[in-house]
Amino acid sequence: MGHRSLATTARYLKVATSTVCATASPFDLLPHPDPFVPVPPAPTYF
Repeated sequence: MGHRSLATTARYLKVATSTVCATASPFDLLPHPDPFVPVPPAPTYF
């Protein structure tokens, strides 16, 4: 990472990890379609 101390690198990684985990996925922002409900067939009369 280019830091002189491993402690500095560890601190950076902790901040970076929490930032990445707090970021919303673009897929979560997409609208959710309504679930598909099949239409029952019309009754047949004899």
